[in-house]
Amino acid sequence: MERTRRGLAAAVAVGLALLLGGPGPADAQSTLEVVKKRGKLIAGVKTDFPPFGTIDASGRNVGFDVDVAHRFAQALFNDANQVELVAVTSGNRIPFLQSGKIDIIIATVTITDERRQVVEFSEPYFLSGSLLLVPRASTARGLEDMAGKTVAVVQGAIQDKDVAELMPKADRVKFGKVSEAVLAVKGGRADAYVHDDIVILSLAKENPDLKVVGKPFVPRPYGIAVRKGDTAFITWVNAELARMRRDGTYDRLWKTYFADVEANLVKP
Repeated sequence: MERTRRGLAAAVAVGLALLLGGPGPADAQSTLEVVKKRGKLIAGVKTDFPPFGTIDASGRNVGFDVDVAHRFAQALFNDANQVELVAVTSGNRIPFLQSGKIDIIIATVTITDERRQVVEFSEPYFLSGSLLLVPRASTARGLEDMAGKTVAVVQGAIQDKDVAELMPKADRVKFGKVSEAVLAVKGGRADAYVHDDIVILSLAKENPDLKVVGKPFVPRPYGIAVRKGDTAFITWVNAELARMRRDGTYDRLWKTYFADVEANLVKP
């Protein structure tokens, strides 16, 4: 009878732990160890955020963050192709991480105190402010001219909060993708699109009917993110980022993707 009671108590304890989201056997194991045993890294990257993550004419994922993901796979498995790239957006990347759909976010995640509550961040690997993209004929000079205007932002991006605080008289309209926000400006449904300086500069190069205005505001660092409490994994990520700086990989990627706009950027 005593053995039965002990068994029932143990079963209840396990059930409560699962119900309350407590640690189970799988949680005790670092994601890094899970990835190594699986033989493949699953990374969330963007597909509409040049030059960090886009799809080229042949349908391949390309970009700065994509190359970092391949570098991590090379370091883990001695094979840069042992990575599965999952398309994420600013709105779904953290939910994808928390639900286990991906192991790691390498997708222009701005480091904020609010986000630190739900993920572990690496050391910064990029520093970005925000700029405005407007029609070529626009007379706007910056965010200060957006009172009473419609400003496009991407759902889940930090600019949604920034515009609300810095220019509360602007009418913010949210889009799921960068491409949708650009089309809104082109089609007259938005007077401006506000996003990270690097993507705005890249979009202006690709769209001669649009231009960049203003000076970068509220510069913040990008970090690579893993699940909250996954300290072993983020320690490995930081060590690999440091190694990339020492062996010249970081500088090579910087020149590849940012050389033509680096005068407008701050290198972390």
